[in-house]
Amino acid sequence: KLAEYELSATAVVQKLASTGITIPAGKVNEGKSETTFRTIGEYENIEDIGSTVVSFFGNDIPVTINDVGKVRDTVKDETSRAYSNGVRMVFLLVYRQSKANTIAVSDAVKKRVEEINAEFKAQNSDAKFLVLHDDSKMIRANVDDVNEAIIIGIILTVVVVYFFLGSGRSTLITGLSLPTSLIGAFFLMSLAGFTINLMTLLALSIAVGLLIDDAIVVRENIFRHVEMGKHPIKAASDGTKEVLLAVIATTFAIISVFAPIGFLKGIVGQMFRQFGLSVCFAMLISLFDAITTAPMLSAYFAAGGDHGPHKTRKGIWGKIMGPPLAAFDRFQTWLENIYERVLHIVLRFPLTTLGLALGIFIFSLFVARYIPMTFVPPSDTGEFLVRLETPPGTNLEETSRISLEIDEVIRNNKEVKNSTLIVGGFTGESNKSMIFIELVPSDQRSVNTTQFKDIVREQLKEFPHASPIVTDIGMFGGSQRAFTVNILGNDLQ
Repeated sequence: KLAEYELSATAVVQKLASTGITIPAGKVNEGKSETTFRTIGEYENIEDIGSTVVSFFGNDIPVTINDVGKVRDTVKDETSRAYSNGVRMVFLLVYRQSKANTIAVSDAVKKRVEEINAEFKAQNSDAKFLVLHDDSKMIRANVDDVNEAIIIGIILTVVVVYFFLGSGRSTLITGLSLPTSLIGAFFLMSLAGFTINLMTLLALSIAVGLLIDDAIVVRENIFRHVEMGKHPIKAASDGTKEVLLAVIATTFAIISVFAPIGFLKGIVGQMFRQFGLSVCFAMLISLFDAITTAPMLSAYFAAGGDHGPHKTRKGIWGKIMGPPLAAFDRFQTWLENIYERVLHIVLRFPLTTLGLALGIFIFSLFVARYIPMTFVPPSDTGEFLVRLETPPGTNLEETSRISLEIDEVIRNNKEVKNSTLIVGGFTGESNKSMIFIELVPSDQRSVNTTQFKDIVREQLKEFPHASPIVTDIGMFGGSQRAFTVNILGNDLQ
């Protein structure tokens, strides 16, 4: 029919596109106002489309869409399919907006899903919403791990300080530097525009063991002056002045290590900027606490009631903690005696000591060559992807059949909790598909994610025609592989 009317398909497409639009038609000024006019070209029904004139045959006979083709109101050709655990489904993706909080968006979506499912149930519908993948799950797990590390770090730090100082008041004075420094760091983080995220929490968890150092040095020296017979206020003043420069030097030595991390460039810099500077912020607050709060508490709170590890303890608490403290004190004395003997030896043979240190340094450099290097270490997230690609030209039906067969093989493993199959991907390529695998919690399986991926790779060797690729879900989005090779050339074979 196109040949009969001397038309091309491109000409029909162009005419249809230019006709079915609303365009400006001019404007009219009336007094102080201006009125804009437009011509309505939007199609309202199928008949309008069919009657669109695309050409004039012989300069007098109008040719319409109906003359060269048929207009049908139907659905777009199927370009993708989605399955959950082998059951056909519709896949809905929800993305957070820029600067939105991932966890807050996730909670809001889950709440809305529950409301929609309740509406379905009220209408006796079999339809149901399922949350198959949640990016906030890994974020929550990491934040919980860091919070747990901070809490355990604080508890262990306080316990260690108590056993070494052997004094409840000294432990309390030094231990107060932890909440003061951690919470105080939030103020500086806020001024820098940081958020409480995985990197800043990780920085605080690392800083826990460093924050108390300054307070211990100050408190221990003040206590030494008290034992010399000085009044607590005088001892606090003299003891703090005596170690002030040492405390400042120690703090800035740590800052000099972490501060450069905050000014790295590229992707690494974007990741670790808040990490490095958050440690610095916490250390600055710790220094401020050590030269202000610790001396003040030592002068007034600990006055006349402090005791060291060699003092006799009374009361129920003294009877409970007395024996373990005494045993630890004997252990500490044993360590001091060993250290004293070692110190005599190294001072007696300085050249041998320096040679040994140099040998250890050189040996460490040699061993470092054999340590594997990677940008991001593999983690047991319990999630990974399997990408499939059948030969070019394979239609959607055949790709679905092969993908479902592979999906069933993977789901037969007891470690798999859910599988989500998308045939055609998000770009509509009929010969490609993707399987998202979610494993059961780590305490319910004997292998980690990396080991299970190796198992799946072995199982999928039976499907070479599908070119299966087992890969991680990258922390920057998409799938991450060890490396990518592009081969360029005119000879396809």
